[in-house]
Amino acid sequence: MASVVPSTDGARTQLFGTWKLTSWITQVIGEDSREPYGPNPKGRLVITPEGHWIVIITAANRQAPKTTDEKAALLDSMLAYSGKYSIEGNKITTTIDMSSNESMTGANQDQARFFRIDGDKLEIRTPEIASAVLPGKKVVGSLWFERER
Repeated sequence: MASVVPSTDGARTQLFGTWKLTSWITQVIGEDSREPYGPNPKGRLVITPEGHWIVIITAANRQAPKTTDEKAALLDSMLAYSGKYSIEGNKITTTIDMSSNESMTGANQDQARFFRIDGDKLEIRTPEIASAVLPGKKVVGSLWFERER
C-alpha cells in the first residue's frame, strides 16, 4: 500500500463507510502464517462519522446447522464486535461494547489496530498480541478490505 493518511481528521474522513473483507492472514510468531477462516473469508466493516465501528467476519463455506453441536461449532467460524473508536495517527483503538467472543470485552475491551489506506483499499494490522484462540501463542493479524460503494 502506498501511504498512511497523515492527519487524524483526514484519516477519519477516509475511513468512513462500509468495507468488504478480501483477505485475513494471521502470523503466529515463530510459525507459519495462517488464514483463520480459509482463503475466502466473508466480512464487512462499517465505520461511521459518529465514531462507531461494527465488524462481522465469517468463514466462507459455513453450512446451516442440523444439530446442536453443529450450531455451537459455528461460533468457531465467526467474529463479530462493535464499539466506539478513536484515531491517533495511523492507530485506531476500538473500545468494544459487545462481541461474539466475550474475551474481547472487560479487561480486553480496548483493541488497538494500525491502518493504511490506498484509495479504496484498507489494511488493518494488529500489534503483536496474545492469541484469543491459540493459548500461549503470540500473533499479528493482517486484514485487507475494499471500500463498498
